[in-house]
Amino acid sequence: MSAPALEARPIASDHYRAVMRHLPTGVAAICSTDTVTGKQNGMIVGTFASLSMEPALVTFSVTHTSTSWPKIAWVDRFSVSLLAEDQQHVCRALSAKGDDKLNGVDWCESDWGTPHIQGSLAWFDCSIERQIVAGDHLIVIASILEMTTGEGNPLIFHGGRFGTVRESTVTPSN
Repeated sequence: MSAPALEARPIASDHYRAVMRHLPTGVAAICSTDTVTGKQNGMIVGTFASLSMEPALVTFSVTHTSTSWPKIAWVDRFSVSLLAEDQQHVCRALSAKGDDKLNGVDWCESDWGTPHIQGSLAWFDCSIERQIVAGDHLIVIASILEMTTGEGNPLIFHGGRFGTVRESTVTPSN
């Protein structure tokens, strides 16, 4: 006996958002410096993830309509700063429309020439390996050139609000 054939139905975008808001995500700042003008560019993603250890690769996705990503991507080299729980202001600044998003944000230049957001939990300097079109987004795959860590708890976005992780006394069992 075989299972009945099912046909996928279109998923409404508002329903998709309502369901996916239950998944907590980390908040990462993607930043670069334009090698011609010297101007810094930045954006926020909630899709940053580890992809491969050998070679060291990370991934994230951006919408096709992003005006920030093309300014970052054409340079090829960028940084990722994983934001800490007290960096909601950085997320808001880099999520705003317009230029000069790093104005008022505490950052320093890495050895690779990319902006690192001060006070973040970790920093990655990356170069683009590949961009893949997927639906209304681009999936970016990037090589890690260098990475380091800071201290603190992560900024989390969940259910339309900022939060952080709570310490747990329970250790997961194997």
